[in-house]
Amino acid sequence: MKITYVILTFIIIILIVISCQHDIQFPVTPGTGGPADTTKPTTPPPVPPPPPVASSCSADTVYFTNTILPLLTSNCAMSGCHDGVSRGDAGQYTLNTYAGIKAIVKPGNANGSKLVDVITNGSMPPRGHTPISSSQLTAIETWINQGALNNTCNDIACDTTNVTYSGTIAAILQNYCNGCHSGSTPSGSVDLTAYSGVLAQVQNGKLWGDVSHATGYNAMPVGGASLSSCDLNKINSWIKKGAPNN
Repeated sequence: MKITYVILTFIIIILIVISCQHDIQFPVTPGTGGPADTTKPTTPPPVPPPPPVASSCSADTVYFTNTILPLLTSNCAMSGCHDGVSRGDAGQYTLNTYAGIKAIVKPGNANGSKLVDVITNGSMPPRGHTPISSSQLTAIETWINQGALNNTCNDIACDTTNVTYSGTIAAILQNYCNGCHSGSTPSGSVDLTAYSGVLAQVQNGKLWGDVSHATGYNAMPVGGASLSSCDLNKINSWIKKGAPNN
């Protein structure tokens, strides 16, 4: 009986020793890819989208520097008219500066402003020049009714990848250039109201040379502020793509 007990005890000890034999597991820092690391990703994490670009402009506001100044400079302050240099009746008003324009408007009262009156009665722009459009007149009236402020929109979102002639370039030229370069007697005999006339100025280098104020060219718009860097980049992008009629 004693021998049997000893044998059973010995067998039990052997079984315990065998059952205790296993691989030693060392602690692993998550993410290191060790044998016990279950946190290692199997695929790269998705790249988050870029943050949205904020715009400093309000769609409900008409800005003097961006809209009103170039519009009136182009349509009313051409040579011989309200450019602050000419003499005569036209020279009484300077319409390429904020002070000059402010002198003929009543902030908050477009209907009572001389500027609106001379546009609606057809006396300005003078005959032979393209009249101010209804949308341009609406912009002037809105600006006056909003207080006729000397305000500027610095829009940091500038899309130069989707530039077209009809949707981008023509609109820039209408605001800044067509007041002088249109009608029966366009300034410098350069008419920029149609694609063919614009293309001719692109091909001879004058469009970009003038609007960029390059040395040896005529700085445009005459007497007014330079185009914004965004508008210049749009024109440059369109020209580099071959100035398509798109």
